[in-house]
Amino acid sequence: MDSILTAKQDLILRVIREYFLKNGQAPSLSELQKLLDIATKRGVVNHLEALERKGYIFRTSEPRGIHMVERDEEVVYEYLVGVPILGYANAGTPIVTAEEENLGVLKIDKGILRNKKDIFSLIVKGDSMDQEKIDGNEIKDGTYILVDKEANIEDGDVVVAIIENCATVKKIKRSKDMIILYPNSSNSTHQPIYLDRNTESMLNGKVVRVLENPLT
Repeated sequence: MDSILTAKQDLILRVIREYFLKNGQAPSLSELQKLLDIATKRGVVNHLEALERKGYIFRTSEPRGIHMVERDEEVVYEYLVGVPILGYANAGTPIVTAEEENLGVLKIDKGILRNKKDIFSLIVKGDSMDQEKIDGNEIKDGTYILVDKEANIEDGDVVVAIIENCATVKKIKRSKDMIILYPNSSNSTHQPIYLDRNTESMLNGKVVRVLENPLT
């Protein structure tokens, strides 16, 4: 069986995979037709049939019945959502820049995300939050934190803030005229950061989950 993909087939496979990762389900024929700018649904089906013959997908009669075939550990399951790793969060002095990086994608069960949509991940660097737990998991150096950009932020929450183009993870407290970002650490050298109350826009999201990184 010829398993070499044409450029068009490779594009279609990547579009299907990315849709799976973002939405946790396969695209419909209509959605694929629009995403790929193909004139007819028959044209989409022809490409899918080619991908199926080459062993990259299999199809069923159910709605959105496109299923990925495992190849080199790139399988994408319907119950998993892809959460992008956008860089590092400093659990210490903000020194690592907050520019978004392509550090890969975490594949996470939708049940863990609790139906949250606008989620991204960062890798923790430092120990200024190593005494803080979220759902029983410590925010230690090397762990992944999941950040909800749309969550309401209240005093005592753990947040990611952008300070002088550096991302830092801290607890938050608001007073009348300032925002205080403070550590929860076994290392007494870490101190609070005091920001003007008008810098609310520097808050980039609420940390809603901590995931162990077995590779660290």
